[in-house]
Amino acid sequence: MQNLSPNQLICPYYSPDYKVIPQYIEMKAGESLELCSKTSNYFVFLFTGGIIIDFNHYINRPISENEMFFLPKNNKFKWKAITKTTLMLTGYNASVFPCSNVKNKILFKRKSTVKFLCRGIPMKEEMKSLVYQIKNYVDIGINCHHLYLLKYKEMQLLFKHFYTQEEIAQIFYMSLGNSPLFVEIILGNYSKVKTSKELAHLLGYSMRQFEKLFKENFDETPYKWMQERKVKQILQKLKDPDIPLKQIMYEFKFNTSSHFNFYCKKHLGGTPMQVRNGHKDNLISK
Repeated sequence: MQNLSPNQLICPYYSPDYKVIPQYIEMKAGESLELCSKTSNYFVFLFTGGIIIDFNHYINRPISENEMFFLPKNNKFKWKAITKTTLMLTGYNASVFPCSNVKNKILFKRKSTVKFLCRGIPMKEEMKSLVYQIKNYVDIGINCHHLYLLKYKEMQLLFKHFYTQEEIAQIFYMSLGNSPLFVEIILGNYSKVKTSKELAHLLGYSMRQFEKLFKENFDETPYKWMQERKVKQILQKLKDPDIPLKQIMYEFKFNTSSHFNFYCKKHLGGTPMQVRNGHKDNLISK
């Protein structure tokens, strides 16, 4: 990714704990980029061209000119330009407004009626105007955290006023919950532990309270959710030929190769090598 020009100094008086300054990126056809952030969600806004993006079990999902895509934290995203492409990458952690709790509860209920398409969503004219304004600030070298945070708050309000509930649920599908704060801390911490019990302890909840809150926000048990995340992460790494199988085995703490083989056969329909080569029964590529 591009580095900031040395003469574009960032204000030393305020530094948020997640990346705020947007990045304008130009990509050649066939060029690839990767992103994996543990502290911030991101948005990708495409000005020209088009990309295909991979993450979890989603493969080659398209994002086209004048479309946007939300990248929730603690996921590894890899995208490739299918033609000469220009885009902007922005950090995005939602602000809390007086109406936020009520709005999020409504969206969480709406989520159950929405099928996640995992593809780019068109920027409406109001959103496009804001995004181009942000790009203009980047072009002239403005690196004020406060300014961009205000713009991200404005962006959040544009979603509220110019997008339908179905569109918002589609955009933020992977991070919608009954309690946004609870969802945020889960997404920010689940990768630090191995079990739901350890996660509850890390976050200071009793197991009973934790399971209740988790069910309310994710509509499934923490055990099942964490297992599904693990399967998706392993699948994504197996599909990357540059990552050695032994590295994946050790990263996910499989004691033996036979244990790893058994796990992959059970959850992915084939041995690690079969999954990597695409010879399996149920590879998900929706």
